[in-house]
Amino acid sequence: MNIRSGLLLTLSLTSTALAAPKDPVRFVGVLEQMRGHYDAMLLNVQTGNQTLALKHASHPANELYDLVKADLTPALRARFLKDYQVINAALTGKKPAVEVQTALKVFSADVDAAIDTLPAATRQDLKHGARVISTILGNTKTEYSGGVTAAGQVSTITEYQDAQFYLARATGWLAKYRAQFPADQGGQAATALGQAKTLLAAKADPKAFNTQIDRARTELAEISGDTLAATSGPAADFTSIETLLATARSHYQGGMTDAANEAVISAYLDHFEQLEAPLATKNKPLELKLEETLKNGLRALIKQKVTPTQFGSALDAALKDLKTARGLLE
Repeated sequence: MNIRSGLLLTLSLTSTALAAPKDPVRFVGVLEQMRGHYDAMLLNVQTGNQTLALKHASHPANELYDLVKADLTPALRARFLKDYQVINAALTGKKPAVEVQTALKVFSADVDAAIDTLPAATRQDLKHGARVISTILGNTKTEYSGGVTAAGQVSTITEYQDAQFYLARATGWLAKYRAQFPADQGGQAATALGQAKTLLAAKADPKAFNTQIDRARTELAEISGDTLAATSGPAADFTSIETLLATARSHYQGGMTDAANEAVISAYLDHFEQLEAPLATKNKPLELKLEETLKNGLRALIKQKVTPTQFGSALDAALKDLKTARGLLE
């Protein structure tokens, strides 16, 4: 290799490693989901609930990391993977809560370093801040709706806890950008989140909680200049899942396993999670079957590197179940 070609290769590798995330808002939103899950994990470690702690701890490494790893520098990928190992070892080894908390502080610092790979202009843009907060609140709304019944009963404790800590994360981001936001919109958003926190503590009807979340997101949309989409309903979510699974099939057939995996994760996290609660009231076994398929089953096949035909057959079976589910909710 001559000096020129070696220099070009070095520059190419450097530019790849330092490339900014392709979707900054989604990138930060997923990282904050990781922190939210770990916050919930720590709460359960502190209260002695190892089972719930393990459930929360499984999401960052097993689901969410795959959504951001392509946007992390090689050094950050190594640090994230090491963090997961240290946190898991502390958790499974039933180490004192203070030791788990120390591991989480290291991870949180690495998340901050990942966010800092965004261009300064993006990080300082109030529209970016508004979009990040709105994204976190969208996840909060999904989790609360799946965790609390209209009668004010916690039906799924992990989802209720996710909502609790996602809301805290969104509130922290609002505090960070509040001085940059117009006083009226920023104040209205803060008031709405304060009321949402009160409703969450009271385990209020999801409709009341979601009204405050949507109120805050409407104010944030005015800041970002985006149109806040109305709740899309089951039909749009089913269509999105079907589209993402078709994308996964195409990517897998083309040998793009990482892209196929990401499409499957998105189908579950971004769309099926919103269908879980209403589907469970209609057909709980079907809801559990689809959850396992979209959350674990299809991804396991990708990891096992089955043939495209085998993967396609599994997708066809999932689509058949989704058709049945669609008929129950539409």
